[in-house]
Amino acid sequence: MSPLDAPLARAVLGAWAALVGAVLGSFLNVVIARVPAGLSVVRPRSRCPRCLSEIAWYDNVPVISWVLLRGRCRRCGLPISIRYPLVELLGAVVGWLAWNRHGLSPEAGAEIALVLTLVALAFIDLDTWLLPHVITWPLLGGGVLASALGWSAAPSLASSLWGAGVGWGAFALLSWGGEKILRKEALGFGDVWLLGGLGAWLGLGALLPLVLLASVQGSVVGIVLVLLGKSQTGERGANEARPAGDEGAADEDWVPPKNAVPFGPFLALGAIEWLYGAELLARAFPALGAFR
Repeated sequence: MSPLDAPLARAVLGAWAALVGAVLGSFLNVVIARVPAGLSVVRPRSRCPRCLSEIAWYDNVPVISWVLLRGRCRRCGLPISIRYPLVELLGAVVGWLAWNRHGLSPEAGAEIALVLTLVALAFIDLDTWLLPHVITWPLLGGGVLASALGWSAAPSLASSLWGAGVGWGAFALLSWGGEKILRKEALGFGDVWLLGGLGAWLGLGALLPLVLLASVQGSVVGIVLVLLGKSQTGERGANEARPAGDEGAADEDWVPPKNAVPFGPFLALGAIEWLYGAELLARAFPALGAFR
């Protein structure tokens, strides 16, 4: 038995992987807050989102600092969103899962990069209805590179290339066709690049299952919002389209529907569910087994 397989060694390595994931989650909070605003994710240092005072290192320990400070800034006393420790906890879980599935390997690092990128995109889309190209383009390119090196979940480089091409092309056609026929945006172009990136990372066979998962879950949430009376149109949400151009820059003329949810987070969720639960889903729904 390898020394790394000893119970104590596995416990220590698992805790280390979770800690690394939590630290990456802390950085992810910076990405989520700053990238949509076009700000650097490196400078200035971490700041309170309310009073903008710099956060000391001892107040920036993932999860623990938020709990000790009772979710408030030490300087101004205003509340700090629970999203911050939530993202850090998600990072810890992702780090541990990647290590548990792949050990200390490039595959584990690639999986962490993929899932945490999807988490960042999901939260950015929820906040701004944007999927910035500065993240989605590297996601697609990184998926092809990881597949070429054998580090991604795609079964082969060919599957990755086909997945990227078909994913991008199918959603681009849907976006273009919807705009021409309905005379309003049917699908944002950020979603087009996101699906292309997911195809690059997961392969051609994963596209249909993850889109089905995203569509079903998105429909359920939409129906619940309608039943609760929460789904309302914004100033232009019902009648006019947001331009299908650069999703990385905010369009000041477009107002998203009030209390609605964009599709990007559901695509990210469907991809993560398929990545971790393809075997389980194929058992529950045998027809999906053909796409594994």
